[in-house]
Amino acid sequence: MKRLGPWLTLAAVAVLALVLLVTNMSKDTEPSTANTNVVVTTTPATTRTPPSTATAAVRFPGKADYVGTIAPASGGTITVEITVAGDKAIAYACDGKSIESWLRGPATNGSLQLTGKDDAELTGAFDGKAVRGTLRIGGKQWNYTANPVQPPAGLYVYSEAGTRQSWIVDASGGVTGVQRNPDGSTAPAVGLAPDATALVNGKRVTANKVSGGDNVG
Repeated sequence: MKRLGPWLTLAAVAVLALVLLVTNMSKDTEPSTANTNVVVTTTPATTRTPPSTATAAVRFPGKADYVGTIAPASGGTITVEITVAGDKAIAYACDGKSIESWLRGPATNGSLQLTGKDDAELTGAFDGKAVRGTLRIGGKQWNYTANPVQPPAGLYVYSEAGTRQSWIVDASGGVTGVQRNPDGSTAPAVGLAPDATALVNGKRVTANKVSGGDNVG
């Protein structure tokens, strides 16, 4: 009979080594229980409110006048005057020869939406320094910028026997005006002096300064 002693010893050693290996592997895979009572504190993030991007409307002063010029591609110059009083506005545009248009409407929240005869329209917005917008007359449209002016600059008118003289006085004292006759025809207005007087039909008359709430045009 063969002796089995050495083989049994080797088998026992192999089994023991296997048991130790399995035990070590089980220890490596167990989650660590150390420091389970550690309290983690965090500082709340500071919430920043983004700045508002809304721009408040720039309201018109209670009473003001603005004058600007337009250079049409066809040549010449159109002068625009806008007079504001409270929540109402009147605008007058003319070229000093034959083109003229009266427009009126609300002046609210720094914006203008004025209309006149023959689908004339003037829109604009006040940015605190000037009025900028568009003017449409006779199917043609132009951009304009009208800057504030102080008296005696402004818009003036004088009517007699169905004939109306209308003038725009700019910041430098320059005058642009149109005369509208009873039959609807137009011509350059008579001269307007610095004291707002004019010679009409051989007599000296005083023109009336137009305000945004007036019934004229």
